[in-house]
Amino acid sequence: MSLYDQLNSAYTTQVHENNSFIDQNMIFAEQIANALINFLEIPQKNPDLKGVESYLQYLRLDREKGYLAQESLAQALSHFPEGKFQFGLGLLLAAQPDHHPRQFATFAIDGDRDGDRLKVGVLGKEFEYEAATQSELDLKALCTHVFDDLMAGLSWRISDEVEKTRIGFDVTPLED
Repeated sequence: MSLYDQLNSAYTTQVHENNSFIDQNMIFAEQIANALINFLEIPQKNPDLKGVESYLQYLRLDREKGYLAQESLAQALSHFPEGKFQFGLGLLLAAQPDHHPRQFATFAIDGDRDGDRLKVGVLGKEFEYEAATQSELDLKALCTHVFDDLMAGLSWRISDEVEKTRIGFDVTPLED
C-alpha cells in the first residue's frame, strides 16, 4: 500500500466516523423534538392559518438574522466542533377563538457530547444523559422544564416591570 493509499484510507475512516457522529446527533435531536411534540401534545395537522404551515417550526440559527424556519429538523440542525450541536424550535401560540393575535414561542436546544455523556441545554437549564445511541433518552424532566418556562414567560402582563419579561421570548405577533 502506497503512502497515498494510506492517506486515503485514513481520510475514509475519518469521514465515516464523522458522519456516524453527525448521524447520532440527529438521532438525539429527533428524540428531543419528538419528546416535546408528544409531551406538549402539539397538533400534527395544519393549523389552517394564512402564512402558517405547522404548529411547530424547526429553526436554524443564523448569526446575523437570528432563527430561520426550516422544512425539516435535519435542515435546522447545526453541528459544531467538539461534539456540539444546536437547533431551535418554535411553537405556534394563538389567542382563542379566532387565532388572533398569534406568534411563535422560540427557543434553542444546545447539545454537547463528550464520550458517552450528552448534555442538553434549553431555556437556561442543562440536562445530562447517558448517550448510548441504542436507547431512548428519558426526556420528561426536559419537557417539563420547557413547558414550565414557557408558562412562566406567559405569566407577565404589560403592566409588569420590563425586567420581568422573558428574554428570548418573542412577543411580536405574526403578520397576517
